[in-house]
Amino acid sequence: MIAIVYVIFSFILDGFISNYLNFQVNNISYLNTIYTIISLIIVYDYFTNKKKYLYLIIIIGLLFDITYTGTIFINILLFFIACLVSSYLDEIFPQNIIMINIKTLLGVFLYYSLSYLLFITFNYNHYELYLLWNILLRSIIMTIIYTSISYYLLKKIIKNKIK
Repeated sequence: MIAIVYVIFSFILDGFISNYLNFQVNNISYLNTIYTIISLIIVYDYFTNKKKYLYLIIIIGLLFDITYTGTIFINILLFFIACLVSSYLDEIFPQNIIMINIKTLLGVFLYYSLSYLLFITFNYNHYELYLLWNILLRSIIMTIIYTSISYYLLKKIIKNKIK
């Protein structure tokens, strides 16, 4: 339940950051990242039932589509791909702060890159490659900060709850 609350918090944070801080596409802030992807990647280990985790990805992806992007099924696909790659890496590498940061960075980079490719393919909201590069570079700092804080907080909360 704690993991789901954290994902919902991150989902709301995405909306707050994009709506209330009023970022422009050509003026990307260092606070810019996809908090929802980060949360989905971090909570993967806390789900023993992977079917429930898949349902969470589908529900959050659909809500993200409807609430923030005005598309349908695109974010479900993007979230699923990012989380699939992350879960694959989770099976290979140990779970620690360095690997979780690498996995979330990869997830965020996959999200932005695949979004860009989809937009170009379907001629929807096209922007230049240098802008994608700028978005990726500027999202690194906040992705690492949010991932590190979230990783330690969730670990501590869940450890205390088990006691």
